[in-house]
Amino acid sequence: MKKQALVVVLVLALSLVAAAAAQAGRPGEPQNRARLRERIADLYIIRLTRALALTEDQAARVYPLLTRAEREKAGLQEGLALDMRDLQAALAAGRVDEGKVGEMVARARAARRAIRDKDDEVEAGLDAVLTPVQKARYLIFTVEFLRGVGESLERARGMRAPVKRNP
Repeated sequence: MKKQALVVVLVLALSLVAAAAAQAGRPGEPQNRARLRERIADLYIIRLTRALALTEDQAARVYPLLTRAEREKAGLQEGLALDMRDLQAALAAGRVDEGKVGEMVARARAARRAIRDKDDEVEAGLDAVLTPVQKARYLIFTVEFLRGVGESLERARGMRAPVKRNP
């Protein structure tokens, strides 16, 4: 039974990674970005559950916390991306309205602060559920997972034609 569950988790994880790499080829499309973000978040939760060897009770408490936080962070990150795009356009326009730019900077900083607050909320929630050993594994897992995702996305980007970006 455990082997079957492990095989199912591995197949799901591999399919999520493959789908994420395929989506990385078309990152400019908003629905593709959202799907990619969802798949990476799902993969993160699956691997985290295994890496921390969560009990059923712990998983039942951690999963809703992480999914809600990731959904909220995704919305904040989308808003931040739009604010950054507007900020770049305003600066590239030549004549800069300092008041308007100041408002955009304040919005971007507020979004970044809200994202950090969500991360702190998740860590506080995890602190209430995890053992000290699981907390240590969580820190290591998170760094390694993010590094691995970054490397996978870079490889996927290297397989496609370069995207021209505005200065």
